[in-house]
Amino acid sequence: MPKIKELRIFKLQMPLIRPLITNIRTSTDLHSLIFQLELTDGTVGYTDGTVGYGEAAENVKLTGENLATMATYAQNWAVELKGLEVAVALQKITHEPTYHAARYGIETALVDAIARAQQLAMRSYLKLPGTSMTLADDTTISIMDTAATKAATQRVIAAGYKHIKYKVSDAPSEIDRILSIQDLLPEDVTLRIDPNQTWSYAAAVTAMKRLQQATFKLAFIEQPVPVGQLEALRKLRQNSSIPIVADEAVFGFTDAQQIILGGYADMINIKLIKCGGPLEAIKIANFAAEHHANCLFGCTAEVNVALTMAACLSAGLKNVKYIDLDGLDYITAPPFTGGIISGNGQITLPRAPGLGLDLVADSTYLSKIL
Repeated sequence: MPKIKELRIFKLQMPLIRPLITNIRTSTDLHSLIFQLELTDGTVGYTDGTVGYGEAAENVKLTGENLATMATYAQNWAVELKGLEVAVALQKITHEPTYHAARYGIETALVDAIARAQQLAMRSYLKLPGTSMTLADDTTISIMDTAATKAATQRVIAAGYKHIKYKVSDAPSEIDRILSIQDLLPEDVTLRIDPNQTWSYAAAVTAMKRLQQATFKLAFIEQPVPVGQLEALRKLRQNSSIPIVADEAVFGFTDAQQIILGGYADMINIKLIKCGGPLEAIKIANFAAEHHANCLFGCTAEVNVALTMAACLSAGLKNVKYIDLDGLDYITAPPFTGGIISGNGQITLPRAPGLGLDLVADSTYLSKIL
């Protein structure tokens, strides 16, 4: 059984092509920790010196953790994991009792290294049944004025996107802004609305009534009210023909259980940054499937490490109905080659073992911290 030789940690800081603006935050740069985990003591069926990669994005508004606290947590794990057999290491990281944003990156790197050492595609290693190599993705349009919204909508439609997600605020004019694009949309384009917890219950009722009368196709509304207002969320679900997705209300498996068993939402948004890693994501999706609930697989501002893992999971989990993995729409020159190919509303999965990624060592955006 191979062991962990070393966990290396890099800081990634790179600009976005354009700002990502929600009612919670405005992002102009991407900040992540990148993990490179190397194996040693190869045995039959394994390749000595294999490396795997993981990513842990900084999103303080969502997780409460910045790069500094994430780095401290990760450095402690680097010491803890060194020399452990991979099975023991994987058990330790997946049974971590407290949530930390960096955990999903470390777990991803470990899973990637094991899959690559065994020369297995990620879905084969994780024993996921899906066979499709392509996924229909969306793209996100930030909060902006009406003219800019129309221009952005025309741009993404011309690029070939069939699914468009709009970030919205609590401004009284927001639904007018969204309704203003009705005449721009072809019949085969579907919208998604994401208030990011910004609406009160009364505002949500008013907004949803107007949206239900629109001529465009609306797939769902994501986390319309604050996370603490679960009863309001359930009432909206019970009185709306538009499906409701719980996002910030669901981090790990316990949250997913509460939302699904309580009937608070039609779907849940699984994100690696929230649930702590790919194995927890599978557990959440399987529980949802057992209770006849579908899932959306989402992301934050990330590069092709976390996005490739999320895409592999999405393609292999039968009840992931939608994906929102458009992080590469906002960046150029990510510090990796390989992984998913993403653009114009379609994601193609890698055929190489594991995540199929290689680090661009001379990237100007990377700096080693351990």
